[in-house]
Amino acid sequence: MSTPDPSTLTSSADIFSGGHTLPQIRAIHKSLHVAVDDKASRLRTQVGNSYRELLGTADTIVRMRGDNENVQELLGGMGARCGRTVVGAKASGLAGFVRGADGARGQVDEAARVRLLDACGLVVGRVLRGGGGSEDNVKKGDRLVLAAKVLVLSRLLLKNLGEELSDERLRPDIETAKKLLGSLRRRLLRNVDKVLDVATEDSDRENVVKALCAYSLATSSGAKDVLRHFLHVRGEAVALTLEVDEASRGRRTEDVMHSLRLYTRTLLDVQAVVPSRLSQALAALKSQPLLADPALKQLHGLRLDIYGRWCGEEIQYFTPFIRHEDLDGRLARDMLSKWAARGGEVLLGGLKATLDEMTEFKSIMELRTSVLQLWIRDGGRARGFDPSEMQDELREAINARMLAVLESKVKKLHLVGSEVRATLDTWRDGVTDKNGRLWDEEGYKAALSQGAAPFVEEVATRLYGRNDAVSKASNCYKSWFQVIDDVREVVESLRAQRWDNDFDEIEDEETIEARQQALSRDDPRKLQAKLDTALDQSFEELQGQLQGLWEARADGDDDGDDTRSGAVAMYFLRVLRDIRRQLPERPATASFGLGMVPSLHSKVAMSVSKAPLQDFADAGLGERSVPGRPLWEGEPALPSQPSPGVFEFLRNLCTGMGDAGMDLWSPAAVGVMKKHLDERLAGAWRDALAQVESEAKDGGGGKKGGHEDGEGETEKKKDDDDDDDVGDENHAGKTREKEDLHIQWYFDMTYLAACLGSDREGVKKVAEEVWEKTDLLDKDSQTRITKAAEAFWQRTNLLFGLLA
Repeated sequence: MSTPDPSTLTSSADIFSGGHTLPQIRAIHKSLHVAVDDKASRLRTQVGNSYRELLGTADTIVRMRGDNENVQELLGGMGARCGRTVVGAKASGLAGFVRGADGARGQVDEAARVRLLDACGLVVGRVLRGGGGSEDNVKKGDRLVLAAKVLVLSRLLLKNLGEELSDERLRPDIETAKKLLGSLRRRLLRNVDKVLDVATEDSDRENVVKALCAYSLATSSGAKDVLRHFLHVRGEAVALTLEVDEASRGRRTEDVMHSLRLYTRTLLDVQAVVPSRLSQALAALKSQPLLADPALKQLHGLRLDIYGRWCGEEIQYFTPFIRHEDLDGRLARDMLSKWAARGGEVLLGGLKATLDEMTEFKSIMELRTSVLQLWIRDGGRARGFDPSEMQDELREAINARMLAVLESKVKKLHLVGSEVRATLDTWRDGVTDKNGRLWDEEGYKAALSQGAAPFVEEVATRLYGRNDAVSKASNCYKSWFQVIDDVREVVESLRAQRWDNDFDEIEDEETIEARQQALSRDDPRKLQAKLDTALDQSFEELQGQLQGLWEARADGDDDGDDTRSGAVAMYFLRVLRDIRRQLPERPATASFGLGMVPSLHSKVAMSVSKAPLQDFADAGLGERSVPGRPLWEGEPALPSQPSPGVFEFLRNLCTGMGDAGMDLWSPAAVGVMKKHLDERLAGAWRDALAQVESEAKDGGGGKKGGHEDGEGETEKKKDDDDDDDVGDENHAGKTREKEDLHIQWYFDMTYLAACLGSDREGVKKVAEEVWEKTDLLDKDSQTRITKAAEAFWQRTNLLFGLLA
């Protein structure tokens, strides 16, 4: 059975009548609920739309109320102005104005021109400050031209009012305006000069032209006077840049660069602007009447739309008169050439003055690079000028200073000699020559606490005997050498420089090659030649200075004080060694100080060996017995080791050499020491040998005479014969001791000869003399002793390492 339509049911009785089943009643109930929800939703939508319409109507009513109030206020004001009293007053005023117009028109014209004159003064100041009603993006040059045009207008107004003024009450205003415009004119010219004395780029050249036009308008100058003023301003700027106030600052390289930039830009600016471009710009200034200029009309402060009609025809149709054709190309070239000559002299003078205050070689080289690069880039672009002339003058000025600085720095090598002289003048024995021992612990902990490098430096300082006195001279030389090394690096960098014109690549290969030859080959060659000559001369002077100091000290110590002279010789040797470790690579300096070394080594050898030789001569050679006689070996018995005196002598000698410093004993120094020992030992042994012979003759003669007397006196008792037998035995014992002493001495001499080297003949000759005095004249015994001595030296030479 289908569900009945709920719209046909009018009451609940129709629903619950017996004709509907329960499912139908439920379906009807559900359909009624759906219909109720649908109608409720539509009702809410309709109510919302009506509410929005009501809000719009309310807004319209409020707006209409405001409009109505405005209309009522406007109508009220109009009604007040249209009253009988107001209209009558206006009519009376108009009638009076018409009646007095003819008599007062002249005074109104003057008053309007005075107002315009005052406005000109205000507008000029505002335009120069960047305002005045002009647009913000207007360039500096356009502002200057605009201010100049206003000044021309004010000047014209002053002239007109001065000739036709009828109302004397306006005279104070005119005088005030005149003073104000005079100061504004000076201010305008200062602003023009500020634009002109700046080194501009090509893109800013239009500002220069505009500034020249402003100067022409402000001073009524033609093209010739404008160019003269431009060159004067640039010349003053170049000179002012190079001037220095000693109280405020010193000369700077930036000033030289700025002045050179001004100089080169002036050449380029004049050639780019004069004569055509400047003449065209000046001619454009008089292409239309002044008051018809659109730029002036846009200045709201002038209000030309009001005051312009009160100006006479001489003002309204005034056109600036400027001589724009009085400058031709030939005259411009002559003026520029004369200015370039004077400006070049000023520039070179400032460059030389700046260089005179520069003492650092690298700074001079950097200035040279900057100056020459700027000139090559810009100076070569100027037409009608040979850039090589100015380039050569710049080179000569810079090279002269570089050579002077180089010579002064090289000459400072004499400070090393001065330091040595000061050390010798204040020499104190035991203090100046005091050296730290290599194995003393004092000082190592402090050095090690600072790291490995200070510790190694401390070890090297002690090893090479660099005490305070030596370190002062050595550090002085190292500082000087570092400066010279920097100079050498600068010279090498000059050779590596390239001088291509990267800005303008139209140069031919010959020009580039000539410039490269002059700047990167000739100049470094001159510097290198000067450096070599100065180095050779300075080292020669230093060598003479040191030689003179040593000779004076050595001659002063001829009184026998070998200890002091030996310490001084050690000081000289260490100073010379540190200097020779860093000699310049010059043939003339290769032999520096070598002429002094033999005498220094000789003095050191004499000082070190003096005490050991004296002790050996007194104790070792004074011994007349042979302590090691029981240790002799072979048949016949011969010595196999040196005497204790010889061994002690070598030990004392090596100790003294070590105390003096192991760094002193080069092969040459050891050779001098051995030569000195050979001479002194030979002399000492000859003296000892003569003394032994003298003692033998004295003792032997007495014994021989007593024996002859015993033989001649037959009347003596038998006890006297027994005494003679004892004397003979003593004489035989002394003879054997003398024989053993000679053999031991021969061994000692052979041992020392092996120590001193095969080329030492002094000890060998004495050894031969001693051998001849022994009874062992066979060659086998002599060969045995010689081989034994040489073998013993081979076994023990490491004990005396400095002599090995």
